Amino acid sequence: MLHTLRDWIEQMIFFLQDLPGGAATGLIAPFLESLFPFLPLVLIISANAATYGFGMGVLVSWVGSMLGSLVVFACIRYLFRRPVTRWLEKHHAAQQWIERVRHMSPISLGFFFSLPFMPAFIITSISAMIQLSLRTYLIAAGAGRLIVVIIFSLIGKEWSTFLERPIRLVLLFLILLAIWGVSRGTEEWLKRRALSKRADHLRDIEDKIERPSEK
Repeated sequence: MLHTLRDWIEQMIFFLQDLPGGAATGLIAPFLESLFPFLPLVLIISANAATYGFGMGVLVSWVGSMLGSLVVFACIRYLFRRPVTRWLEKHHAAQQWIERVRHMSPISLGFFFSLPFMPAFIITSISAMIQLSLRTYLIAAGAGRLIVVIIFSLIGKEWSTFLERPIRLVLLFLILLAIWGVSRGTEEWLKRRALSKRADHLRDIEDKIERPSEK
């Protein structure tokens, strides 16, 4: 299996090197992956990093991915929102996903985008349907996808080492899991703080009603 994966990455690197246009060509594959999520994102980003270097590989992969995500966001919001909504109304699981994303804070949404094997296409589509502001979407998706791109680019930079020592992949996964846990804890703390402030505000209003202000 490792030899097959190694051959895949090598073939993709040779293919990218033979294409005209230099690093700008690296935008195309991440862009297409945002539109067609069945494409192998880890191989695309790893090959970009191995071909163009870590820094340039991260840049072209991130820009290409964000451009594709913006196209999906715009198409769902302005062209296909009604038919997609009607389709989703027939599926209970999809409704649960919509409610989950609807009540997420920007921090949690960003970390949701950072999960390497979570299809950004689905989260982007839901974000467009629930009328999430473009600014909030760009911040959450941009930060989350950057984390994914950096992780996969690290694999691409040292892809042969990662294939020979899979424990490094496990460590990367554990780090990402820890980051997600911290984000969830932060979100819960912010929620509790907001609810506490709201309760205090309501108590102040009740006190003012019960005790007429002195003239």
